[in-house]
Amino acid sequence: TLSQDSNALPPMDDERFDGMYMNMAGQLGGIDPLLDGFFGFLRRKTDFFTGAASADAAEATVLKALSKNKERAEEDAREKAAKERKRKAEEEARRARVAAERAKQQKQEDESRIVDVTDEPAASASGEGGAAGDAAA
Repeated sequence: TLSQDSNALPPMDDERFDGMYMNMAGQLGGIDPLLDGFFGFLRRKTDFFTGAASADAAEATVLKALSKNKERAEEDAREKAAKERKRKAEEEARRARVAAERAKQQKQEDESRIVDVTDEPAASASGEGGAAGDAAA
């Protein structure tokens, strides 16, 4: 029989058996049949249900494992959501920086194309005598 001592094996946080579980779930047709098959295995091949100190020990063990993994799943979901929010904020900040840089670049290009034309250079450029032409006359 298998011991119910939770310290007998390393925690199942690793992914060593993920491939096997996925294969079994696929062959059995889902999670419910996988759980049913697992508990059937415990019933047939171990003393999980009959060798416990009390009648409720097996159920308490299952509920403890369920609770632990449910809490971890919720924590993982919170962490994933926080990472996604951070990623979106960083992306938005990057887009704002790029837009600001483009606007700055466009402004510099626009300013370099604008030539301030005053009346005197315009008059001399157009061939009218202007003030210098009046002094010579």
